[in-house]
Amino acid sequence: MQNKKIVIISVICLVALFFVGGYIYKNKQNEQIADDTKDFKAVEQVVQGVFDDIWSDKKAELLMKYHTDDFILLEHGEVWTNDTIAKWCEGAKKSNQVVKRINSFDFFKTKREGNRIWMAYHNYALFKYDDGESNAEWLESIVAIKQDSIWKLELMHSTRVNKKQ
Repeated sequence: MQNKKIVIISVICLVALFFVGGYIYKNKQNEQIADDTKDFKAVEQVVQGVFDDIWSDKKAELLMKYHTDDFILLEHGEVWTNDTIAKWCEGAKKSNQVVKRINSFDFFKTKREGNRIWMAYHNYALFKYDDGESNAEWLESIVAIKQDSIWKLELMHSTRVNKKQ
């Protein structure tokens, strides 16, 4: 009889441990999903900031806020570095053409591996000129890494999408 009680108590304890373990695992899984979602949104904001501050407002001084030191952009068959982009910003500021660029994005694929996030998205730009406006679209991907708790872009690949006729 004593052995039977011990077996029953042991089974009850094992079942309880199973449920508690499952509960803890599920909570950890939910925490990871919440962390991923938060970090995905943070990287989306980095992408938005890059296009608003660098490509729209031509603020080369903000490059290191968004990019790693060794950042590269693969732009229509060319390799651009932070220096290339800074020179582009300088030239664009000197042009006489007044252009307002409004950026929007459709992020459709996101993956995370540790402190690295990869995203693919459509990049839409509306260019407003004194005498009209035009649209452009790119298909892009980025790799972001977390450096000192800050997400920065390490790589961007950009391909122009031809306008449909």
